[in-house]
Amino acid sequence: MIKALIVDDEQSSIDLLQWLVAQYCPDITAVQTARSVRDAIPVLQAFQPDIVFLDIQMPHQSGFDLLTSVDNWNFEVIFTTAYNEFAIQAIRFSALDYLLKPIDETELKKAIERFKAKRIYAPAGQLLFRNFMQNISIQNKDKFKLALADASEVKYVQLDEIIRLQAESNYTHIFLGGNKIFVSAKTLKDYDELLKGHHFLRVHKSHLVNPAHIESYDRSGMLQMSDGSKVEVARRKKEFLQQALAGKV
Repeated sequence: MIKALIVDDEQSSIDLLQWLVAQYCPDITAVQTARSVRDAIPVLQAFQPDIVFLDIQMPHQSGFDLLTSVDNWNFEVIFTTAYNEFAIQAIRFSALDYLLKPIDETELKKAIERFKAKRIYAPAGQLLFRNFMQNISIQNKDKFKLALADASEVKYVQLDEIIRLQAESNYTHIFLGGNKIFVSAKTLKDYDELLKGHHFLRVHKSHLVNPAHIESYDRSGMLQMSDGSKVEVARRKKEFLQQALAGKV
């Protein structure tokens, strides 16, 4: 059984999300609603939801104000927002979830499946939110910290700490400075999309590299990385890589 709280200042948005949940999310068996942060706080305490669908932009107090007022988290947050691209990037970098308004039934179902798969509860959720607030205050997406979360820990890394990412089935091995490796349940495709605009290069179906850590590129089509590892460059990616290294991409 999953309990959900919907917090949104627009009744029409609440009604739509309630209808979508009833139609497409049978695992959610109880739903309560609130139209302001002030109304949501006592419901949050008494209802103890598993998921909070939280609108970011509300009059008087924002969704962020609600989250900063909570001392101990035992719920997952799914932001529901028409917020700008910069904020959405900060949300994604912090391993938090969101749904764009107007909410699509397919995206809602995917969000619930992600919730069931990861179940990131306190203190992780609170730490992820703090990372988000730090990222959004920086106003420079290249300085965002990337939250890497699994069942046992949450690690925060600067992008320049990442040397390369390698696909392993549905997982991604993230190679960091100091010979550290983090295994993420996200796919390499997920990271490729997340890191677009941050200069990372997809040089092979199994490899995403940080060009700042490329030491050499030999004629056999192998990259030598700063940690001593070698990465194969796919034949169809060689021209793209040469252009990228020449500053043309």
